[in-house]
Amino acid sequence: ANGMKLLVDFHYSDFWADPAKQQAPKAWANLSFEDKKTALYTYTRESLEAMKAAGIEIGMVQVGNETNGGVAGEKDWTKISALFNEGSKAIRDVDSSILVALHFTNPETAGRYTSFAKTLADNGVDYDVFASSYYPFWHGTLSNLTSVLKNVADTYGKKVMVAETSYAYTAEDGDGHGNTAPKDSGQTLNYPITVQGQATSVRDVIEAVVNVGDAGIGVFYWEPAWLPVGPASQLEQNKAIWEKYGSVWASIYAAEYDP
Repeated sequence: ANGMKLLVDFHYSDFWADPAKQQAPKAWANLSFEDKKTALYTYTRESLEAMKAAGIEIGMVQVGNETNGGVAGEKDWTKISALFNEGSKAIRDVDSSILVALHFTNPETAGRYTSFAKTLADNGVDYDVFASSYYPFWHGTLSNLTSVLKNVADTYGKKVMVAETSYAYTAEDGDGHGNTAPKDSGQTLNYPITVQGQATSVRDVIEAVVNVGDAGIGVFYWEPAWLPVGPASQLEQNKAIWEKYGSVWASIYAAEYDP
């Protein structure tokens, strides 16, 4: 059984989680903090057990997604840390060989990762991997990425990785909607927007993690399956198809949940 292993990323929210979005799931919204801890433990454990029962090999689990200042509706670091430990304990209880990852972003901000790593240590959080997002158009230089990850690895004995990276291979309008990158505002694009530019960018991010040393364990690309349903000239038709067959219902009702 040496198949590819899965990285399971729990967002602990009813919509995707990032630094601006860390809402508690609706089912947990009115729980006491102690009950929320229990709910997070139980959800994590039962989900992983169900995956294992289906024959999925799990190599690593992220307790939260880009949890810069919150997770599951909590914004106090004592409570965030306690929730991290509930997720970690659930993972350890399912399979002690699974790596526990915590995921942060904005490595370009001076002192941010040093502060996060120290807070996790001070609060006794049990984890193996300090994971970072890294988008070259937002997140500073590659040398800085290596430096901040190496600092966490060397100071706290953690493995490190890039949990999300991507680059555009074309600036063309694929679907009639605006592009995330390139944009005119405040983005530095260090590579040509071509297939080779994309490949070089990804290669350089991998090299930046390798340059940390043995603690640098890898890179994940986000999100390779996001392809436009075109053509750009038929935006209204595309919207109608999306509303009928796509995730429109989730997006419409998500606004009520997280304005």
